[in-house]
Amino acid sequence: MALYTLMSPSESPGVTTTALALTYTWNGRALLAECDPKGGDVLAGFLRGRMAADAGLLNWALSIAHDPDPARLWNNVISLDGSAREWLLLPGLRDPREAAQLEGAWAHVAGAFEVASSAGVDVMADIGRIGGPETPMGLVAASDMAIMLLHPSLRQVTAAKPRLDALGRHVGSDVPVALCLVGQGEYPARAVSEALFGLPVIAEIPHDPRSAELLSDGRGPGRAARRTPLMNGVAALATAMRAHAEAMSGRGDQDVAAVAGGSW
Repeated sequence: MALYTLMSPSESPGVTTTALALTYTWNGRALLAECDPKGGDVLAGFLRGRMAADAGLLNWALSIAHDPDPARLWNNVISLDGSAREWLLLPGLRDPREAAQLEGAWAHVAGAFEVASSAGVDVMADIGRIGGPETPMGLVAASDMAIMLLHPSLRQVTAAKPRLDALGRHVGSDVPVALCLVGQGEYPARAVSEALFGLPVIAEIPHDPRSAELLSDGRGPGRAARRTPLMNGVAALATAMRAHAEAMSGRGDQDVAAVAGGSW
């Protein structure tokens, strides 16, 4: 199993919505971890406040800072569907001012996620926009793969380039980084890849605001929503991510490069 980090370069192209859709699309146990320092949205959005917010990232991170027992994670997650334990959520911060309390805890958080992935759970860590001092770079450095979501537009590509350059200098070649294009824009995938250090575009998620609203505002994906353009695009992203994980686990470094290749 693996730890994936999902991020954006500037105004959100739907990182949380994509991460939530990924969790429902995933073949196996999946944990959506809201690690965006700006705060989490799923409790108030998708779940519409139906579940208690006592558990979550802040409570867990502060507890493991004193007692770094990875098992504490499971006391702070909730089930996204209210019953099964296949689709899990670690709720994020409710107040962005709480992010300062996490500065010394990210290493413990990353370590616990690695333990969770070794126990058969794939972790989707939504870290939101990157580039600020609050970006949890240590979490990215510990991940098996990092995916930047962006619109194929000049504005987003321009914003992505310095952030990806900084990310590459921080993690080097240890963490494969890939791109996922979301929505409409003036550039094809090949042009975006060429502009961004040759990083591969592993999926393209079409513009589908109605389906995105179903996820972000709390009416659930349902059977019909699983066949929408958004969910089909996310399913393709999930397939590419799983191919990377399989390459990491059994096919060697050359196959990993073929699946998620691209470097600075």
